[in-house]
Amino acid sequence: MINNTFDFNKKNKSKSIIITKILRFNLYPNQYQQQMINQYYPAQQRFLSQSNNFFSTSSLLSNIEQERSYISQIDKFQINIERKDLCESEFNLSESLLLKEEGFEMSDIVQKFDNISKNNVSKNIIKAFFNYLLDIKKNDLLTDFVQKGTQPSQARKMAKNYFKCYIFNNNSLLRLIQHPKYGKAFEFYLTFEAEKWLANSKVQQKEIHLIYIDFLKLLCSNPKYSNHIISYKKNKKIKSNE
Repeated sequence: MINNTFDFNKKNKSKSIIITKILRFNLYPNQYQQQMINQYYPAQQRFLSQSNNFFSTSSLLSNIEQERSYISQIDKFQINIERKDLCESEFNLSESLLLKEEGFEMSDIVQKFDNISKNNVSKNIIKAFFNYLLDIKKNDLLTDFVQKGTQPSQARKMAKNYFKCYIFNNNSLLRLIQHPKYGKAFEFYLTFEAEKWLANSKVQQKEIHLIYIDFLKLLCSNPKYSNHIISYKKNKKIKSNE
């Protein structure tokens, strides 16, 4: 009985509140609206303030993340620059050491060449080159490089005529090295084939021949060393560039 009475009173109270609000709205609409505004405005303001704080905080965090990203990119860029500088320094050092090593090697080749006996050594090497070039069955250096576009038989005939006119002395050797066609073929032979020939040949003093081959390779790429080739003129020894 008590519960029923409580429910009844509760329901009547709720109805009474609703009726009172309706009457207030009908009788005093402006005052009621202002009351509702006064009642709910602070809560709305608090919500908006919190929202603004939230968005402000989000914006701040976003800016911080952007700054961190920029700093990270700058750091990476700086690291890449430092790595690049380090690589360039190492490359320059390696290149410098290589040039020094090549310089020492060239100097060593020249020194060895100046100290060897050269009797018939040049003649043996050049004859081996001529024989290799004319052997068109085993290689195509003559037909594909020296006399490119010429029939093999004609190319071989032209090479034979050139070799017949060749005089085995240092002046002819320098002219051979400087020849626009045979000179490049001679450099190719010295670089890729001469040591094979030497290993299989019956010539004496192979070590001296090897030193001579190394010097001729150097001379093909560095004509300035031609002053180490001795020429003969009127029974006098002179340097080839004099």
